[in-house]
Amino acid sequence: MLAIVPSATLQGLDGRLIRVEVDVAPGLPGFTIVGLADAALQEARERVRGALRNAGFVYPPRRITVNLAPADLRKAGASLDLAIAIGILLGSEQVRPSAGRVALIGELSLGGEVRSVPGVLPMVAALARRGIRRVVVATSAVEEARLVEGIEVLGVEALIGAVELIRVRRPHRETSSPPRVELVERPSPTDSPGGSPEPAPEGRRVPDLAEVRGQAEARRALEIALAGRHGLLLLGPPGSGKTLLARTIPGLLPPLDDAAALAATVVASAAGDGPIRGLRRRPPFRAPHHTISYAAMVGGGPRLSPGEITMADQGVLFLDELPEFGRDVLEALRQPLEEGRVAIARAGRATTFPARFQLVAAMNPCPCGYAGTSERSCACPGTVPERYQRRVSGPLRDRIDLWVAMPRVAPLSLVGGPEPEDSATVARRIAMARARAGARGTIGDNGRLTGRTLRAACRLSAATERRVVQLADLERASGRGTERILRVARTIADLAGDEIVREVHLDEAAWFRPADLRLAAAEAS
Repeated sequence: MLAIVPSATLQGLDGRLIRVEVDVAPGLPGFTIVGLADAALQEARERVRGALRNAGFVYPPRRITVNLAPADLRKAGASLDLAIAIGILLGSEQVRPSAGRVALIGELSLGGEVRSVPGVLPMVAALARRGIRRVVVATSAVEEARLVEGIEVLGVEALIGAVELIRVRRPHRETSSPPRVELVERPSPTDSPGGSPEPAPEGRRVPDLAEVRGQAEARRALEIALAGRHGLLLLGPPGSGKTLLARTIPGLLPPLDDAAALAATVVASAAGDGPIRGLRRRPPFRAPHHTISYAAMVGGGPRLSPGEITMADQGVLFLDELPEFGRDVLEALRQPLEEGRVAIARAGRATTFPARFQLVAAMNPCPCGYAGTSERSCACPGTVPERYQRRVSGPLRDRIDLWVAMPRVAPLSLVGGPEPEDSATVARRIAMARARAGARGTIGDNGRLTGRTLRAACRLSAATERRVVQLADLERASGRGTERILRVARTIADLAGDEIVREVHLDEAAWFRPADLRLAAAEAS
């Protein structure tokens, strides 16, 4: 007997409808899965066999063939376990289905429990687009699945619960011809994921900006960077507050709008970053360790999983100890920083992941951390400090808009002096500056403006045009470097509530330049 059960699998960040076709036929007992299933999916044979027996059903001693259609699409993961098990029960006539099109998504344990899988949100969205109106998922994934509008979501704890949802009373068999059981019907118009937002769960404690004492220049640079989504690099000796300052970023970012929140939630779902109980309104903040591999940073692997730069989409990627990252890992950031996406190609498969992230990085001036400082003499020989800084290549340097030196903080500043502004105060200014930038109607953030769009946003006068040329000549800036000055100046003007870019904005933008890090001068002041 043939049973056809709809399910779904994940390919990159996209869900794909899969027809699980199960044929239970007379013959020597066997269990074969065809249709380009990966190793985890091939192992479903053992999970399904154990789940059926331990849930009180009979594992049929027949020839079982499972075809995963379309046959030319690679399938990965355990999302098809539940559909395969139900297909076997239908094909062996242990249960009869109710009317209607019902899809099943979930992993099975040997005891028959139904577990959630990564990517429930994009998979349910794909089913809705294909006209499916009911889907069965693990109870722990119900809230995530209900973010998709136009589809009824049913949660089950175990295989027996899924059976009860689709079971009808078994009628008397009146014909000897092999019946065909199919949980499908004609597709209907498409639906897209939506649903009401829900706050993301809190992670680790976010330091308040008021905890960063001193470092007025670095605080200002961070505010500018977040207001315009510019790349930022913090350079200073150990203990100067680089990491602490960066850790305040989640408390300074405004919540995501609907489109960005949905994009961030889909990425989190595909990466298994759960539980997901609503749209992720909080911009992601990712801080991978410097030992991260190329594939973990960019994405890929056997299942074409998203990497850290995709996990940071719509948010911030913080790289502490920047020169310690692998050269290939750092160079891989260049194209995503420019284009906001990354293309991954593997044998027989290719996909494109979003990577619209803001880069914030921190580094010491040398391996020992004290080159150019008066706090302690540098223990690095010869040209080691220079070579250490040159681990960050010129093209990557050119894509970082703001460079700021963070000298040692005087003890008096730590224990006394006026109270610095807190995160809430600075966050309001950042939100207002972003709102002004959005009101101009330009496509993209200030940090991504180029060419004619950038010049139109700046509205330069003849005097400011001459000042831009002077500053670019002083820095010996490339074309990208000149645009960097204009982009940062546009954001500084937004923070000041100014409609046009003035010379004072250009001068401040040029101050945060990579050509001269000015660490010793900042230390002396």
